[in-house]
Amino acid sequence: MRTRFMFHKAISLFCFVAFIFLSFVYEGYPQTQIEQSISLKEQQEGRTLLVGAATLYGLSLYGPGIARLLDIESESQFAGLELLIGGGSFAGALAATKNHRLGVGRSNLILSGSFAGTLYGIGVPVLFESQNDKVYFASAMLATPIGGLIAHRLTDHRWFKRGESYLMTNGGFVGGLYGFAIPYVWNIENLEEWTQAKIYVASMMAGVPIGAWTTTKLIYNKPLSPGHSYLISFGGFIGSAYANGIISLLDIESSRTYMVASMVGLPIGAYLGYKLTAGGEYTVGRAVLIQIGAFAGALFGNGVPLLAEVESHKPYVVVSILGSAAGMWFAHRATRGWGEKIPFTRIDLGHESEKFTVSLPSIDKWLTLGMMALRKPAVMADFPVELVRISF
Repeated sequence: MRTRFMFHKAISLFCFVAFIFLSFVYEGYPQTQIEQSISLKEQQEGRTLLVGAATLYGLSLYGPGIARLLDIESESQFAGLELLIGGGSFAGALAATKNHRLGVGRSNLILSGSFAGTLYGIGVPVLFESQNDKVYFASAMLATPIGGLIAHRLTDHRWFKRGESYLMTNGGFVGGLYGFAIPYVWNIENLEEWTQAKIYVASMMAGVPIGAWTTTKLIYNKPLSPGHSYLISFGGFIGSAYANGIISLLDIESSRTYMVASMVGLPIGAYLGYKLTAGGEYTVGRAVLIQIGAFAGALFGNGVPLLAEVESHKPYVVVSILGSAAGMWFAHRATRGWGEKIPFTRIDLGHESEKFTVSLPSIDKWLTLGMMALRKPAVMADFPVELVRISF
């Protein structure tokens, strides 16, 4: 009898969660309401992101959460309910996004809003000093779709590109970190534990929207590719790491000093990352190679003091900073023009309105011609070579 009752409650809760999800996940704009300059392929991108996230939410939050609310103790029933909700979340998300026209940028912002909703859902019970884990699960399960809905409503006024979307998401994340760091630097350890927890949670909850809003204002109307946005975010990480490295060279042991250094170095690094990459073309692949170059340079630099069996930490810090900077510089130079899809390099001669251009062969075509000349095939007359292209 108890098993039937629990199954009945499970089905009821699952239907309630499905109703909330289907109500909050937006299907997308009709084609006529999307900017005409955006291709249909770009509009349809981002659906996989939302469906995948919904499935993971079903497996990691809603499945365990509903099982906990129902006091399920059987491992078999727990696993069965979790798999049921995980598969149902996939089917529901796939059905809810069948007319998806929001693109990757806005989809990422909606997903970020859901993550923020989860954070708020976990934080609200702390403010009420709740010690019941069921309350935390229920609050997070309810706040997650609400966060996605709020993010959807706040972003329905225009099209969002990938680069600015990633930076806005990172801005909210960094704002939350600052919200946690400020009370720590302020030193609130003399307060009661629940009071400390409330201050930390409230500060983080305030930091997330402040960080996202500040980032939105700073990058508004700036042409930012996804690769460029990655490098700006990575610049903030490098700035924070360099600041901590400099503090370690001064033999300062206070953890709060390192926290302050991170808070100062992060925006400086992000700003330098923006200025040093302004005007350049950066694909995602090139940005990743530059990031790998920083780590490779640091690893290469650390090889020298290791071979010399240096015991002090300071030489390692110095070569890490210098090596990572050199690695980024080398990767930046070595990837110039990487990712071009145009086989010919265009040289414009004259005004654009005259439409007179001269195009020369790319490097791969010159190499092909050189190989054919070295091999000296018997029938060279049948080998077509385009050395110059003139269009007007």
